Amino acid sequence: MDYKIIDIFPTAVMKFKLNREISDTEKLFVNKHENIYFPNSGNKYSKNTFILNESEMKDINKFCDDALQTYFKKIINPITNTELKITQSWINYTQKNGFHHEHEHPNSIISGVFYFAAEKGKDIISFRTNNFKQIQIFYKEANDYNTVQTDLKVETGDLVLFPSYVPHFVPPIESSKTRISLAFNSFYTGELGLPDALNYVKIK
Repeated sequence: MDYKIIDIFPTAVMKFKLNREISDTEKLFVNKHENIYFPNSGNKYSKNTFILNESEMKDINKFCDDALQTYFKKIINPITNTELKITQSWINYTQKNGFHHEHEHPNSIISGVFYFAAEKGKDIISFRTNNFKQIQIFYKEANDYNTVQTDLKVETGDLVLFPSYVPHFVPPIESSKTRISLAFNSFYTGELGLPDALNYVKIK
């Protein structure tokens, strides 16, 4: 029997590499904020939730924004005068046996996670489908169509971008080294929709 599988409505996750070492200034800045934090259920995050606005993060901010614009142009590809801008950013600190609970990012379009410290071969970010499984059939072998979870390996210098509505989490950390990641959200400015389509909005 001849057949062809046609993928429809895929979810785009993009991964970028910084391709340089984290600078001493950036390391000092990140380490300083580890002691000024809010507790989370399995880890902690910086009280400063606009990290990328700080001068020490100027180069990391540019890297994250450049990557965000690449995602925006390649994946969303707008015909209108629309922009996507980083809105909020914070640092997560996760120690051995710590974790990051499953969550999404409301009031955001595309979210990103940049890794200041992640151990190659050990650290991952896990994504779950948000499609409700009314009937559950256990499969013999996982594939792109039957699995409900995808694990993406990450290491220091990686940046992962994904739609903010996608549930994601970090399972318990095995490494003895603290995993340090910067997370950020984004939102539209400019024009959405078209006047003759009766769905036009301009966001300043």
